Amino acid sequence: MNIKQIKETITCLDYLGKPAKKVAHGYLYHAPWREDKHPSLSVTPDGRGWHDLATGAKGSVIDLVMMHLNTRDFRRVIEELEKVRSDSFSFPQSNTSDGEKEKGLDYTRFELVPLQSRGLYAYLTSRRINTSIARHFLHEAHYSFEQRTDGRYLYALAFQNDKGGYELRSERFKGGTAPKGITTYLRRENAPVVVFEGFMDLLSFATLCGGVKHNYVVLNSIVNKEAAFEVLKTLTLQNQTYLCLDNDEGGENTTRWLMEQLPAAIDIRGRFAPHKDVNDYLMAIRQRGM
Repeated sequence: MNIKQIKETITCLDYLGKPAKKVAHGYLYHAPWREDKHPSLSVTPDGRGWHDLATGAKGSVIDLVMMHLNTRDFRRVIEELEKVRSDSFSFPQSNTSDGEKEKGLDYTRFELVPLQSRGLYAYLTSRRINTSIARHFLHEAHYSFEQRTDGRYLYALAFQNDKGGYELRSERFKGGTAPKGITTYLRRENAPVVVFEGFMDLLSFATLCGGVKHNYVVLNSIVNKEAAFEVLKTLTLQNQTYLCLDNDEGGENTTRWLMEQLPAAIDIRGRFAPHKDVNDYLMAIRQRGM
């Protein structure tokens, strides 16, 4: 995406989500870059602009993300907004009725098969992930948005959540199917529980460990932290819990919240710093030949 495309397709409302309050001049949010007990971030009715009532700062959705991430690196902004666009264009499952289709997409096919595509195996290899471990957790999704007679389709890695939805990833795509939710893998008796934001980090962690040696909880989005807590509060009584979220502001805030709820949990993100997440760490050390 370029600046023009971003401003045309993504609004501040898309990025910030549900507002704290609707007011005559638009919407009010709690400013995500500071402790803001009384919502002081004002967003216009169309979501194209924002105004920080406490400091006077204002701007577009690009300026908003730069403020939130405390960066002037446009590449980071693009990466962040690509996540928003992917979430905005998630796919319903094949049993979803036309009236329930998300965002008006004409979704016509969603089929799961065993992981088999050479392109997806190449993608996993490029991320330095052990493909045997990947097959333990992933399917391959075949999908399309329009009726086709040539048999062609798009494909992606498919990681199932506990509600029956899927997180979808390929080299060029990041999205998912409804319903959204966390994924739990709790099959090893007395083994520690490791918590991740996304499944690529789970696969990277297992690759680093030489196999599936722990129990895992994957948030699939930090908005699912409360659902994860409901599972972890019972597990933590019997199993040590390690928090391995991203080394960014979202990961920091979510880790802090979970540790307030689960004082016995241990934050292990520092083991992978200064890299953003476990996969970035894995790729870095493998590129150095370690």
